[in-house]
Amino acid sequence: MTNPTPMIIFDHSRYRLKVWRNKAPLDVLAFTGQEALSQPFRYAIEFTSSEKGIEPAQMLMQQASFTLTSPEINPGIRWMPIVPPEPLRSVYGVISGFKLLSTSRDESRYEVTLEPRLALLARSHQYAIYQKLSVPEIVEKILRERHGFRGQDFLFSLAYNYPRREQVMQYGEDDLRFIQRLLAEVGIWYKVTADDRLKIDVVEFYDDQRDYQFNVYLPARNPSGMHGEEDAVVWGMETAYQVVEGKITTRNYDYHDARPYPVFPTQ
Repeated sequence: MTNPTPMIIFDHSRYRLKVWRNKAPLDVLAFTGQEALSQPFRYAIEFTSSEKGIEPAQMLMQQASFTLTSPEINPGIRWMPIVPPEPLRSVYGVISGFKLLSTSRDESRYEVTLEPRLALLARSHQYAIYQKLSVPEIVEKILRERHGFRGQDFLFSLAYNYPRREQVMQYGEDDLRFIQRLLAEVGIWYKVTADDRLKIDVVEFYDDQRDYQFNVYLPARNPSGMHGEEDAVVWGMETAYQVVEGKITTRNYDYHDARPYPVFPTQ
């Protein structure tokens, strides 16, 4: 007797965490992720392991990948094999946080934070002056010379040309906030993607709406258990409001002219 309807097999191994140079078994228990344009992503991944003595040095600053796979499908026919799961998406980055949550007789529960290499720029505070460079050139200089990024680690796909600036000062800002400020001033945005061939995270910079991803739709359904696990759905939405600036005033300063700003008499 055969079953014409394929059966979806639930398996926690649909989520796989791999940390370079780590030999301990890692079984993903739960995860939460945050992603946004012009922001490094951040995944908090809980996992269990029979290895109770995982040291922070085994995890921190190690390259890692987090893979989401499709569920196994049982065709319901004896002589037909179960369809193995296929990777749906992989996220690459570095482990920037590590926690030991609990320990039992059989296993320990841990949590790691997975972020792209770009997020590490927030740990670098600098005092520097950049002269005769455009904003894209300043960003590339910081990525290459200060943080060891190479050509395959980032991509500029810009539709406009940007003039070189006489002088740009970085005074105590971390590198991530500094380049985000410069990029926002000229309208350049970025996103972090994955190169599955090289198994690395890639930062891509754009400045045109044509590079947005259009025609992406997801159904909104309550988590009532009436749809299959293989379906991607939206089950929660929130609305938020906040006060923003009503007016912005800018002032141009020419460092060649050392005279102070004029002082106006007060009454």
